[in-house]
Amino acid sequence: MYNTIQQFFDACHPFGYPLLTCSVLLVTAIFFQWYIRLKSNAGADIPLWWARLTVENAEQREHNIALIRELAHKQPLVRIILFIAEHKDMPTLPTLVESRLRQYIDRSRAGMTLISTITNIAPMIGILGTAWGLVDIFGVFGTPGAQEGIALGISKALYTTIFGLAIAVPGIIAQSCFERALEREAAQLDEQFTYLLAMCHKS
Repeated sequence: MYNTIQQFFDACHPFGYPLLTCSVLLVTAIFFQWYIRLKSNAGADIPLWWARLTVENAEQREHNIALIRELAHKQPLVRIILFIAEHKDMPTLPTLVESRLRQYIDRSRAGMTLISTITNIAPMIGILGTAWGLVDIFGVFGTPGAQEGIALGISKALYTTIFGLAIAVPGIIAQSCFERALEREAAQLDEQFTYLLAMCHKS
């Protein structure tokens, strides 16, 4: 097994280890974004938090506000809800809330830039390896060890291309899934906070 892996990287030289680095970074970025998706509630608890802030009982409301302030340090969406409740008469409130929501979505995109970069770079490295292998092939024509040199050049051309595409394909799939999830989350948050701002305006 070890010899097979070593032979593979020898055949991909000098592009095998850069491609391996790309694959490790891609897996790390995918798991990191997946972890963020698991933590995200996409606004599911927003009505509940808002209801706790708008109860008529003053004592209960103060208790809820204190509780929400404690949770706001860990939950960005709760901070935005608290901000709305504390500044509901501010004329520029919708603009400020929109800005904070954009910041939240930007933070939720952590790792996406790395995924996109690697899915673009890996096939290019593979193509570069292909060109390198072809250069090796043409460079050994007419020499005593031509047959062996041609075989090595072909293996380098094929292995690096396969390696690069094997990295890019799952990266593209993961990127598409995460982008779709982010779009759904952004739409849900926009709907929820638009409703909250409308309620503030009425009150």
